[in-house]
Amino acid sequence: MRFFLSLLLIFAMPSLGLSKTGTIKGNIYHQKTQTSVAGADVHLLETDEHYETKADGTFQFRGLLSGGYTISVSHPTYGTSKRRCEVKRSTTTEIKIYLDAAVELEKVIVEGERLPPTVSRQHIRGSELLRIPGTTNDALRGLTTLPGIGIPNDFFGILYIRGSEPGSNLYYLDRTPLGYPFHWGGLLSTISSETLDKIDIYAGGYGAEFGLDSQTVLDIHARDILEKRGRGKFNLNFLYSEGLLERSIRDNGYLSISGRRSYIDLIVGQFIEDGQFPYFSDYQLKFAYRLRKKHHLTFNAFAATDHFNIIEEQTQLEDEEAVSPEFGQALFKNGFTGQGVHLLSHVTDNLTSHLSLTRSVNYLTIDFKAIFQETVSELEDNGEIVVDFADSGTYDVKINVPIYMLREDLVYQLTPSFQFEPGFLLNFSPSKSFEYGRFLTSERIVSTENLPELSEDEEFVRDEDGTYIKRSFYELSDEFEYDFYRFEGYLQGRYNPFPFLSLALGIRLDYLNLTEKRSIQPRGSLSFRLPSSSILRFAYGHYEQNPRPYQVLSKNGNPGLEPSLARHYIMEFEHELSARTEFTFATYYKNMQKVITPEEISTLPEGDSSENRTYLNQGIAFVGGIEGFLKHRVPSKFFGWISYAYTHAELREHPGARYQPYLFDNTHILSLVANYNLTSTLEIGAKWQYLSGTSEVPFTSIFLIQDPVTRGLNPLLASVEEAVFAELTPYHKLDFRVSQKWNIMGMQIGGFIDILNLYNRENKVKFILKEGATLEIAGESTEVEEQETADVPQLPRILYFGITLEF
Repeated sequence: MRFFLSLLLIFAMPSLGLSKTGTIKGNIYHQKTQTSVAGADVHLLETDEHYETKADGTFQFRGLLSGGYTISVSHPTYGTSKRRCEVKRSTTTEIKIYLDAAVELEKVIVEGERLPPTVSRQHIRGSELLRIPGTTNDALRGLTTLPGIGIPNDFFGILYIRGSEPGSNLYYLDRTPLGYPFHWGGLLSTISSETLDKIDIYAGGYGAEFGLDSQTVLDIHARDILEKRGRGKFNLNFLYSEGLLERSIRDNGYLSISGRRSYIDLIVGQFIEDGQFPYFSDYQLKFAYRLRKKHHLTFNAFAATDHFNIIEEQTQLEDEEAVSPEFGQALFKNGFTGQGVHLLSHVTDNLTSHLSLTRSVNYLTIDFKAIFQETVSELEDNGEIVVDFADSGTYDVKINVPIYMLREDLVYQLTPSFQFEPGFLLNFSPSKSFEYGRFLTSERIVSTENLPELSEDEEFVRDEDGTYIKRSFYELSDEFEYDFYRFEGYLQGRYNPFPFLSLALGIRLDYLNLTEKRSIQPRGSLSFRLPSSSILRFAYGHYEQNPRPYQVLSKNGNPGLEPSLARHYIMEFEHELSARTEFTFATYYKNMQKVITPEEISTLPEGDSSENRTYLNQGIAFVGGIEGFLKHRVPSKFFGWISYAYTHAELREHPGARYQPYLFDNTHILSLVANYNLTSTLEIGAKWQYLSGTSEVPFTSIFLIQDPVTRGLNPLLASVEEAVFAELTPYHKLDFRVSQKWNIMGMQIGGFIDILNLYNRENKVKFILKEGATLEIAGESTEVEEQETADVPQLPRILYFGITLEF
């Protein structure tokens, strides 16, 4: 009971002085039609508080101190307007604001995406995600505190959202595909959180405008407006350093550039002479400019790299013609680059076009060379000597996957209550993958009598004592080259027949040359505004997931595979308890048919091994869950939320099998977040999370080092696909954060301290090597005879700190 009383006090404290404040209340209208404008973003610039207008166009800001305020209103169709007003103590200021079709530059990209009330989505500001304790200043990792989004853990930043595996999440950064969202498989996101304005998460049931092979869409928007002429910021923390420069270009444009690099390798490199310790780096560039009154051009570019290169020099042993026991080189480089050009045009007052041409490249390079010492032991039975001798090993992987995309989205306002939205996407990806390996398998010294015959890849080496060493080499060479292309198109209509009712119906048509299948995907949603001003939403969506290329094109692939099918059914209830407190409840069900799973071993012809199994559309799965989200925000004082998610997922791999837990079947996830400004420069925050545990999932589902296209096509890398699994055991952790800002000689200097895992909970990740699974190592297929498990501890209590310099 004390806990709940304390929690109630925390939420109530920022509201104690409301009686001494005033209120701004208003309506937003379209200037020509005089109709109410729903979905407009109302921004109170002095407090950084936002409000999205309801179906009747109303907005309200409460608890404002006396003084002058600037209200900025923007809408993707109706334009932008600013108004100045005064607030007096214990009074309500009422205003009306009219919007026309002209759009000012500062809202072109940030609010350019349509956010109709009928679409199921989560919306969160980057400035809040950046300050969540325990996220190490990483906005994308902060998403795991939202209901049904991600799985809290210390190592993997992968986002598992309402039953969709991480590989089926579709990421956009300002309309440019983001194919490599996390460094080192989940350590940190690959985009700078300092540049983010907001993130929209479409967790399911979204409209026809988003496309193929995605169960969830994360639409990330970088900032494109600067209130002052220029700004710079430098971050230095425990893990990396970061620089950011921004500048407004007259009244027509905006330019920003940022970059990050980890520096642990520079510190460790002082003590390690051979090679380079692992590090990561990334950068982002954005340029936005208003060409004319109705045309706005944006260019963005970004890149990220994970890299290490370890070299151990060869040395000569004394008095012997031999090399050191071990030497070699290990080079690893994984990353991506992306560029995009985007033109937003208000062709007429009723017609808007958003055209994008983008290019992104995912790449992976592995270069491994090594020599190992021979080890000798004597057999007791017959006196023969056995030598395990690994002469030299070479393993090279080179993957290059460029993706070129042309995307067009149109919006045509036929009537004040009906909006027509067609669009298309053309995608071309000439993918290349090369893998080469040369390995020396184990050898035996045999007696000089009865020497066995040698094959072409074997040889004998005579030892000094007259015995022989049989050496056997294995060479792996695999090349892959394939041109993927797809066409996606959609038609969608939004209709508001009554002030309390919104309807969206759409259909999507897709074609991918890998399967040569055409798909038709209907989607729709309804939104009701109840007499209590609450909102009730219903959404349905038909979504198809194409086979992964290796399931079709590899040696045991099935060219006849069809896309998997998922149907989403979603109901959401949203209610404003006050102007500063929101409550959302959601329940969802996903039914998945034609899930692609390996052929059952018992159905294979006698004598065939499991490595000859192919893939079939034979699985059936379902995911169901409920979510609750209570959020409270007081501008410049407090933000916090309580989120809870219950999920249940099961899969039947083939008709004769039983239903088993599917992917991250985690029953309960609870997150509590609270940030409070003690003063205008001092902020404290805490985050507590609980996870009841997950089912087993393939390790390759949570540690993604290859690009989404060619993943699984490389034999050696893919050998762990059905052998190594991971399981998150029950987890809970408390993180605490304190941050302070100082103004010194016109510069803002800030510092923060994060205490991760404050009460030092021992959380673990369990890794499982499955019994009966087949591993292909050094050219040999080895079956795992007995299941093995290993518990790897997650982070103990850690002090994480950093400083910032802003000018």
